[in-house]
Amino acid sequence: MRRRETVIGNGRVRPEASGFISLRWIKAHHIETFFILAFLISWSFWIPMILRGEESNLLRAAGTFGPLLSALTVTFGCRGTAGMRKLLSPFRIWRVNPAWYLFCLLSTALVVLTALGIYRAFGGQQLVFKDPRRLYLVLPVFLYVLLFSVLGEETGWRGFALPRLQDRMGPLPASLVLGLIWGLWHLPLFFIPGNFHQHIPPVLFILQDVALSVVFTWLYNGTGGSLLLVHLFHAASNTSLGFLPVLPMDTGGDLRPLSITFGLLALFAVGIILSGYPSPSGNRGECSIRRRQ
Repeated sequence: MRRRETVIGNGRVRPEASGFISLRWIKAHHIETFFILAFLISWSFWIPMILRGEESNLLRAAGTFGPLLSALTVTFGCRGTAGMRKLLSPFRIWRVNPAWYLFCLLSTALVVLTALGIYRAFGGQQLVFKDPRRLYLVLPVFLYVLLFSVLGEETGWRGFALPRLQDRMGPLPASLVLGLIWGLWHLPLFFIPGNFHQHIPPVLFILQDVALSVVFTWLYNGTGGSLLLVHLFHAASNTSLGFLPVLPMDTGGDLRPLSITFGLLALFAVGIILSGYPSPSGNRGECSIRRRQ
């Protein structure tokens, strides 16, 4: 009689679970399982806020950890603790060209400032910047965004999904598919009263995520698959958008500054596509299943 067993690391095996969804099915559909579970976890925290008609900082932050929890769950189910160590190992990739650090920390702020300059040059209103005396808050806000938002996302999107999608379809299709899914993942936030997403047209936001996904893939591949750099870039980008007057709630509802910013981002993404991606590298970590007598 044959019994299916799953390798979980260090040569140990365990019987494969039977039932509606088996480990064998997850192994064959690990990317799809990751996306489904990420949506289920995140939306289970966000949809109750829609139903209550009130935003909760705790529930909103908890929902952002859906991709991380999903990646850890699927990886552990397929490869055990050895797989989880491999999934998290790209955080140790930090010895890269210093230019990558400058790009991660400053590029979004420079793009937004350029967009605001274009906006003013073509007759836009004088926007009010944050009080310079409050610049000391940049670092605390950056750390808050990093720990309570970005940390819950990027290990899933770029650490788990991206290398597997690249292995399956190549960098550009992987970027476009992941960007679309990433954008759609945010959808409940547009219906939560008081959340800033309510001020942004969903289509514009999703297109922005698709273009930004191209940049993330370029960054990920160019740094040898560094999750550290990916996290820094995401956190610095969100912090810049929060401190500079570009979002509609900071511009009196005027979407032009944000639209110009998206246009510059799209141009940069097109430049990456035309110049070609660095060779993919990173943590594929496919599930390994074998049969024994």
